[in-house]
Amino acid sequence: MRHELCVLLAGLVVLCMAVAARGADDSLGDPLPEGAIQRLGNMRMRYPSWVSGLAYLPDGRGVVLQGGGVDIWDLAKGEKESRTEVSKSGLAAVKLRPDGKVLLLADGVGNVYEWDYEKLEVLRQWDSGQKGLRSVCYSPDGKRILVGGSSPLGLREFAIETGENITAIETPGFATTRCGAIYGPDGKTAIMGGGYNHLLEHRDLASGELLHKWGTNYEAKDLTLSPDGTCLLVGVESHAVEWKLEDYSVLHRYDPVRGEAGRIFCHDFAPARNEAVLGVRTGGISRYDRETGKEVLSWMPHSGTVYSICVSPDAQRVLSYGGGLVVESDMDTGEPTAQWDRHDAPVVAVAFTPAGDRVVSGSADCTLRVWDPLTGKCELLIKGATLGAYAVAVSPDGKRVAAGCKDSVVREFSLSDGALMRELDGHRGYVRSVAYSHDGNRLFSSADDGSVCVWEGDDAEPAQRLEGHLGGVLSVAVSGDDKLLLSGGRDGTVRVWDLAKFAELACYEGHRGWVDSVLFVASDRCAMSAGRDGRMLRWVLDSGKLVGEISRGTWLADAVPSPDGTLVYVADNTYAVTCWDIAEGKMLSAVKGHEQVVSAVALSPDGQYLVTGSADSTLLVWDLTPK
Repeated sequence: MRHELCVLLAGLVVLCMAVAARGADDSLGDPLPEGAIQRLGNMRMRYPSWVSGLAYLPDGRGVVLQGGGVDIWDLAKGEKESRTEVSKSGLAAVKLRPDGKVLLLADGVGNVYEWDYEKLEVLRQWDSGQKGLRSVCYSPDGKRILVGGSSPLGLREFAIETGENITAIETPGFATTRCGAIYGPDGKTAIMGGGYNHLLEHRDLASGELLHKWGTNYEAKDLTLSPDGTCLLVGVESHAVEWKLEDYSVLHRYDPVRGEAGRIFCHDFAPARNEAVLGVRTGGISRYDRETGKEVLSWMPHSGTVYSICVSPDAQRVLSYGGGLVVESDMDTGEPTAQWDRHDAPVVAVAFTPAGDRVVSGSADCTLRVWDPLTGKCELLIKGATLGAYAVAVSPDGKRVAAGCKDSVVREFSLSDGALMRELDGHRGYVRSVAYSHDGNRLFSSADDGSVCVWEGDDAEPAQRLEGHLGGVLSVAVSGDDKLLLSGGRDGTVRVWDLAKFAELACYEGHRGWVDSVLFVASDRCAMSAGRDGRMLRWVLDSGKLVGEISRGTWLADAVPSPDGTLVYVADNTYAVTCWDIAEGKMLSAVKGHEQVVSAVALSPDGQYLVTGSADSTLLVWDLTPK
């Protein structure tokens, strides 16, 4: 019995050591970066690096190409099942074989692969002899493949069984191709898209004869043949056009958004609905009825241009990529099929509540979220931060949150239910920073119009406007006694303001670029600033003397002092947050775990927890307690 107990204890020790070595997991069970104790939001189906292709498998799983690898996702659960590195070069295109059993892949250096997605292995591989491949597709009978590329500019056809190059056609009439080539309806012709003098060429594959060239609009972005083979859908600079191949006339022009904002980089057909589905530069997806040419539904699943799109075999869902995110949407509602509590765009602002038990984040997705930093639970979603919340501050009583929005308005929301309490429309530019006075009687905001507004009580108009910066004011900070205000601007200066007289007391010139963060340190005896010139500068307020400089050598995006004012935590352009001893100018530690730039930092009132917000749309929580 004693021996069995010893064995059991030894096993537990090994298990604990293994868990410790692996690191902690977040609330969804995904691994955390070393040192982080929680993630707010998640990175599932996030692809900050370029996604070059999407596809559906017959069973509804999704395929995502990134770099030289293929990811397979259970889209209903939002869980990645596998990642397989197929090419040492970046993959450029993917198509499912007509029998649905194999994927056809092409890479940028000219290799073509038939890849078994169940066994996760390459079945065939050959060199096309054409660099810069942009497309790959099967013939209707599945016995040949067609590739289109840029070096040489043109198309090539291969017999799958032998790998023989049976057709090679160069297209000197084009200056470029973004979308490559596809088979015509009978598999005996090919259509290639290019630019700049004309968009499209239709060629006979046996002879290479040019059957027709047509279309003028700079460049063809994507080509899709209709399910019945009668029409060709083409995305261009400001819209999409569906052409009838019998006479090359226009069936419909689809205009989801007027002008270049309506640029269509990708599209697909939904046969069961007889619809064309477009991915738009705005981040939206639009469905169009092919009988009437009218829009059926549009929605906005992405914060940036939609670059890839694919309709599910049953036409019930659509998979799309844009703004660093892969999303599967319900075709009837536009709602994502897998939903999480998370931001859908970069996190650009973060603040703790005064009690330190909640974190408020602001995002370019036009929302604020209130989080429990220890459990990772999102307790409140606040909508209405028009064009994005780029600054946040929590009132001293913990009841309100102010959001500086990109539409030039400061909005205050209730932290109990997210209700909009008031809108302060005093700026004429992107609101960059907000801060409450410690007594809660004043709210300060700064913006790209070069001013700082002082709001008192419930007044709808600013009580004062502080002006002096030559350009936008990017940051403000209030002293502990509410007597002084610091501001940092695009003009590279830090200014000190008397809040009794609303007068400028000093202007510190030392930075060689924008000042993104200002703060009081050393019990409010010193002012400190961090800028895009990669430096942190420290001035004594009484004398205005520059007494300290810390050089990080890269853009400093945000900074926050420790409660005792002796340390500063700084987010920089290397995706790291570093801790510095202010007096000695010495770096003490660093944390790093985000997949994109850290844009905001906040410290709990007791100094125990650091929260970092990133362009990767998530926040990470770090325990600063000495181990």
